[in-house]
Amino acid sequence: MKLKLTRKKLAILILLIIIVPIIYNKVSGFIGGMIMQKMMKMPKEVVVDTPHNEEVFIEAESTGRVEAKYSVDVIARVSGFLIKKYFNEGDFVHKGQLIFQIDPKEYQLEVNNSRAAVSQYSALLKNAQQELDRANALVKEDLISHSDVDSSLASRNSNKALLEAARQKFELAKVNLSYTSIKSPIDGRIGKIKITEGNYVNATSGPLVNISSTDPVYVSFSLRSQDFVKLLKASDKFKDVEVRIQSSEGKEYPWIGTIDFVDNQIDQNSGSVPMRATFDNPKGWLVPGDYMKVTLVSPQKVSYMTVPQACTKGDAMSGYYVWTVKDGKAYRKDIKVSDDINNNWVVESGLSPKDNVVVAGIQNITTDGQSLKILSAQEYEKLEKKGKK
Repeated sequence: MKLKLTRKKLAILILLIIIVPIIYNKVSGFIGGMIMQKMMKMPKEVVVDTPHNEEVFIEAESTGRVEAKYSVDVIARVSGFLIKKYFNEGDFVHKGQLIFQIDPKEYQLEVNNSRAAVSQYSALLKNAQQELDRANALVKEDLISHSDVDSSLASRNSNKALLEAARQKFELAKVNLSYTSIKSPIDGRIGKIKITEGNYVNATSGPLVNISSTDPVYVSFSLRSQDFVKLLKASDKFKDVEVRIQSSEGKEYPWIGTIDFVDNQIDQNSGSVPMRATFDNPKGWLVPGDYMKVTLVSPQKVSYMTVPQACTKGDAMSGYYVWTVKDGKAYRKDIKVSDDINNNWVVESGLSPKDNVVVAGIQNITTDGQSLKILSAQEYEKLEKKGKK
């Protein structure tokens, strides 16, 4: 009898060991669920702020290359032997300065012969004119026929034409002689000689040397289409945009450039607009071929509506959105952004200046219509510190 009672108690004890934890888990889960539901229904704390209005100068950056305003390949215009040069490679030369000499002997002879021909035909014309004058006088007295007068007139006109041709040949000979003295067509720095003295040259021999102007110079670059539009809106067709440049080492050039050329279409390959600026270069610091960092700055500030990047969700592919609060409820608003300023997105559309945008506690919002409790930034900060403790 005593053994059976012990077995019964043991069975009850085992049953209690199995059932009690199950009952406890069920009860605690139910209570926990009730607590969680109650907590879910409690408004989440957030901080809100209206979109800011920021006034900034529009800036855009690009990479540019220095170009000479004038770059001239000097070519021989007459044929002959190159007998002398009058410069050192790398010199600065002035417009009209003698730089090469082609052997002028044969061209001087041509000038002399042409001058003699002019003198000869001048004398013949003078004689023919005298003959014509005598013929006109004699025909009036019927001493000669009209055909004799016509013959004298033809002789006079023929000699006149020959004299004009001789004069043209004389002028051409003088021009060709002048071409044997090759002069600099511009002010600029002369480069490396490509054809040296002693060579026979002509118009098809190619450049003898290159001369590039140094002041002013061009800096050519391309501007992204979106930057182009922003700067265009903030300027007078780029006329008043400041152009600043820096060397590859980061050294800023002290002179400000001005836009002097804007292409009439966007490059389809790069999606950018080719442009060019002019810079004074009195000290010759800007050398054609060098690359520069180009920064364009608008002449006036532009006002933008902005929101902190940290309070936005989404991405460039699916779009951005923010949470706003109205009457204590959360509402999602899709926005279109175009640029960033000081870690803030520039909002093109989707918000009004009076919207209350959630700027802190955004992680607590899960759906439209969710109840929210608005705190000040200081209150929210204290709550965050308390939660961490």
